[in-house]
Amino acid sequence: MASIGRRQVQNIIGGAIVIYLVVWVIVVVYVHLLVSQTGSFQGSSSSVQKGASYKEAATSKNGIEQNSNSKNENPWYGWQPTVSSSMECSWRECFKDDHKCRTCRDSPEDFTLDQDSGIDPGENWIPDVTMLKRMRLDGHDKNGNPWPPPLDDELCEAMGVGGGTNDGNMDLLDAVPIVAKPLDKKSSESNRVLCLIYTMETQHASNIRAMRETWASGCDGFLAFSTKSDPRIPAISLTHKGKEEYNNMWQKVRSIWSFVGKHYKSEFDWFYIGGEDLFVIPENLKSFLGTFDPNEKYFLGRRFKGGGDGTYFNSGGSGYVLSRASLQCLMEKFEDKACSPDRHTPMEDVMIAKCLKNACDIPIYDTRDERQRERFHPFAPASHYYWRHPVPPKRDWYEDYNKEWGLLLGKDCCAPDSIAFHYIKKATMMKSWPGMVLFGTAIVALMDMVESTW
Repeated sequence: MASIGRRQVQNIIGGAIVIYLVVWVIVVVYVHLLVSQTGSFQGSSSSVQKGASYKEAATSKNGIEQNSNSKNENPWYGWQPTVSSSMECSWRECFKDDHKCRTCRDSPEDFTLDQDSGIDPGENWIPDVTMLKRMRLDGHDKNGNPWPPPLDDELCEAMGVGGGTNDGNMDLLDAVPIVAKPLDKKSSESNRVLCLIYTMETQHASNIRAMRETWASGCDGFLAFSTKSDPRIPAISLTHKGKEEYNNMWQKVRSIWSFVGKHYKSEFDWFYIGGEDLFVIPENLKSFLGTFDPNEKYFLGRRFKGGGDGTYFNSGGSGYVLSRASLQCLMEKFEDKACSPDRHTPMEDVMIAKCLKNACDIPIYDTRDERQRERFHPFAPASHYYWRHPVPPKRDWYEDYNKEWGLLLGKDCCAPDSIAFHYIKKATMMKSWPGMVLFGTAIVALMDMVESTW
């Protein structure tokens, strides 16, 4: 083989240097663009301490700012109540209503709001609804602690009401089995879901905290509508017609949809709403919604036929979903007579169905899987698993409301990709969160204390 001359060697070395410099310039330019777009590297301590990148995150691709509060850094970003490194009692003790344990993550003191707390977002505050999602992607709170907070292996054991060993919920979840898809590991640019919860301040330290530390960050946005604003959650209190009471739920829900339509309609594709006693599997919800077009009118949930006059509606208990197009129509027609703007009633789910049908011509959809198993559940897992048809002459409203399409029993009641369960008395979503979401395995044990539904 002929030897390589000195000039050839110089040419080779010179070419290699040129290539190296070109690659280096490309990398520098790319990193500069990445930082300028996100405001910080994901997971950096600066993004947690300063709430950085919310301004950019709240701006759409066309550069239109979608949130009037997005110009300012969120001073509550990364907030998390102190979580003890060790339990002073077992989780079974925590599930008792009268427990005295101080490490059960349900102390009202952790959410105290008073005049000296300095936590007042102001009258015109627009909540940072993407806060929890961004905290999960960062992986830690403002103090550098893991977030969501880690959970103990004990929570994967069978636990029933009050911490007992008879766990009917686990019976269903194992029998189906119900499987949660893995949570996404980056911000979503499509199929974005805003989860909305109506509640009261008394539930901030229990139900809402449990949601916040488990499934809530799986939604692209999360906001609680309460009787007291708390930007750390985030939760906001809205005024509405009439009293703050169960019998006036329609007016409370009307105020929620009006606020969401005004401030978040262009930020999200889907809008899911329900109460404080829900357990939601966000990635199953997002996977299901991914089969629909948010630019078309959809109203999705657990369909019933009843409401006193044979109305088709989606159960408010299991939560229901509006597409962006449906929310747009709702905003345009909300004050029409067909939407009963002055009605005082607790049947918000019936009223929204009538409004969407009569004013927007939006029907109810069958959301079951190919084997006719339901995805949205108005009761807890155990209640669905062990429910049986009443013996005549006894009647059951649940059977009546589903008579047109029927009910499947036992493990056939519920789809493996189920989305939501209702009537979780103390919302201990913590029980199965690590295995269910982080690894996408079958749910092992979901909740502890279930309200009686019969």
